[in-house]
Amino acid sequence: MSTSLLRTLLLLPFTLLLGACSLTQYNVSESEINDYLKNQVAFEKQLGIPGIMSSKIRLDEMQSRIGRAKADRVELDAAGDLQVTSPLGSQQMKIRLTLSARPDYVAEQGAIYLRDLELLSVKTEPADIGAALGPVLPSFNRSLGLFLNQTPIYRLDGNHQNEARIKDKVEGLKVEPGRLVIPFKLL
Repeated sequence: MSTSLLRTLLLLPFTLLLGACSLTQYNVSESEINDYLKNQVAFEKQLGIPGIMSSKIRLDEMQSRIGRAKADRVELDAAGDLQVTSPLGSQQMKIRLTLSARPDYVAEQGAIYLRDLELLSVKTEPADIGAALGPVLPSFNRSLGLFLNQTPIYRLDGNHQNEARIKDKVEGLKVEPGRLVIPFKLL
């Protein structure tokens, strides 16, 4: 038996094993989630403390970082506009939030949601105005958490044959740096 034939026979089981792994999981990359966020997800909310302060926030630039800072979490950078009105006047500013959340797959919807939201940082431009946001930050955090509990950051596309087939066969969700891995049952 030739050396190349022997090498091929030895490598065949490993090749089949690697092929089987790709048949039992579906990967969603950071760029796919970021495209979905860009095209499908925008947050807008009006909040206030009657007689003291009202605010309107719109977040329409969202970027994910999957499994990089913490192994089981997705970090989300969200940027947009914030308008704050008080008895002293109105102020328009840019706002950037950094959030951390646990991804969760809901089989009935074929969708990935973010749960257990944590607000990591808030930056505003102009920066000196940001300190005045203290009273409304807990309300923003609750509203954004509720929004992300109800709005998917990615949905399997029923029009794509591979995604439609695995939608209800998913066994969980794994976070790896730069991607979400969706393992599923073949049968």
